[in-house]
Amino acid sequence: MIMASKTVVLLIGLILPVFIPAAFPAGPQTAPDPQAVFSSPESLVRGLYAAVTFDPGPGPDWEYVKSFFLPQAVIVVRKTRDAMAVMTVAEFVQWFIDDVERHKMKERGFEENVEKLKLTSMGDIAQAYVVYKARFKTPADAPGQVGLDSWTVMKKDGRWWIVSCANEIPAPGRPLPEDLR
Repeated sequence: MIMASKTVVLLIGLILPVFIPAAFPAGPQTAPDPQAVFSSPESLVRGLYAAVTFDPGPGPDWEYVKSFFLPQAVIVVRKTRDAMAVMTVAEFVQWFIDDVERHKMKERGFEENVEKLKLTSMGDIAQAYVVYKARFKTPADAPGQVGLDSWTVMKKDGRWWIVSCANEIPAPGRPLPEDLR
């Protein structure tokens, strides 16, 4: 029994120093800079997917989502198998809000994860192709929908902005491009 107690004390002495620093990091903790997301084309695009991802509850901060886009930005989305729609930023956000309500996303949560990103940039412009997977967060095994977004972004007034986005959904006869699979 004494040997078992010494073993437990020894194990605790070895394990605690490993876990305590991770649980209580040294030094003051600072919140991430909310403006850092606008500092590069990649952080801008990845940041938008993070901004529309949410756990069950109130949903995204739509004013924050709008702040990624130039006011004149154009968004093209696949609405049905045979139809595309061209939208302003306000129309896109309203379409998304309507989908949140229609599909009960506030109860289920929603996420869009970047599966692959291909970025080309020069000076103050960049083009990003993003293969993403959109899915409800609950149930945990909810299937998702893969899509392709083509983002055009530009640097203006010291930060990066979305100029346009064109969205497509892979389907039979319309596969993802080979270099994005």
